[in-house]
Amino acid sequence: MSRDDPGPRATFDECARTTHLLVGNRELKSRLAEIRDLRRRCGQEDDLTTDPEYFIAANTLKNRKCAAVLIRRDHELEACVLFYEHCRFGIGLGLFRGGDYIGESLVAGREAFRVHYVHLATQALLKHWRIHGVSLCIKASAACCIEVMGPPNNFRRIRGNQIQHKLPLASTYEGLLARLGPRTRRSLSGKRQQLEKNTNVKFIPALEPEQSLEVMLALEAKSTPQRVSRFFRARCRLLRINSEFFCMGLRLPDGPWLSILSGWRRNRVTYVDLQMNDTTFKKESISAVMRAFMLEHEIACKQESINFVGGSSLLLRRYCEPIEESTEAFIWRPGLAAKFFEMVATRVQSGSVYERLTPGTEAQAPVEAVD
Repeated sequence: MSRDDPGPRATFDECARTTHLLVGNRELKSRLAEIRDLRRRCGQEDDLTTDPEYFIAANTLKNRKCAAVLIRRDHELEACVLFYEHCRFGIGLGLFRGGDYIGESLVAGREAFRVHYVHLATQALLKHWRIHGVSLCIKASAACCIEVMGPPNNFRRIRGNQIQHKLPLASTYEGLLARLGPRTRRSLSGKRQQLEKNTNVKFIPALEPEQSLEVMLALEAKSTPQRVSRFFRARCRLLRINSEFFCMGLRLPDGPWLSILSGWRRNRVTYVDLQMNDTTFKKESISAVMRAFMLEHEIACKQESINFVGGSSLLLRRYCEPIEESTEAFIWRPGLAAKFFEMVATRVQSGSVYERLTPGTEAQAPVEAVD
């Protein structure tokens, strides 16, 4: 059995490991080949959220700087734990965040030892004099996190959650709708039919990278959350260099774009990580209409499931399976900066990997019809 396949009964040995902090896109890109080799050895190639190029593109946002902690054993890279640092005017605040809202986009390394790697990385961060606190979400149970990281105390908060973000598809679109509740069907099928009848809306299943950039920039001022233009340009680059990525759009006959949805496809699974909607069409449930077109298209492409990166919307969450466990943790050293961030972090609600917040802002959970 290889070192990267420890088996179900493996235990985390206590041999000496070294950690190294990388801060900034240039440092992270300098280890690109090594981290990708690690992901390949650990069977993580389908989940692109731990690929450094993807991670950098996803976090090309205001007041954010990418970082990672590399963990080595006998000089060989054993794990890479990804973070971003909150910044103000380009200056790091010493407050780090790891993991998306369901606990992914965090660790490249053996799944069985995920919590151990995160614990080592957090300890390594807090040894730096300028780092005050680390908040993170990890796909693991709270009991497991407490066993490895220690129980909650005055400088450590741990809270467990249950998550659902993987939607199994049926062999036909009609078969999928039949599995859903009546209000969800109305949100998907009824709103779609109404919009098609009233506006003759057009679904474009495949957009070229440059056209995708044009659509994203056109929707930039009309959609939430607000992002900077370089975020969309970074996304366009991903579309150009990776043939597995896709973009699909929804537009009116006279040209204005209503929605764009993007992700990638691997091994019969469609990963959806970005959707932008024209908020002036909120009453028409553009978000749900776009998902209806997407679901029908992916079923026609013989895809077997949808993986909503960063979490599913309320509309489809209850139909996602399996139910998995994740844990939110916040660890800090004594000080006013970390205490302020700890208060802000406890107010943040769920969103997608692209909807993480800067300190001082609060997310609004999406409001959609449920059965």
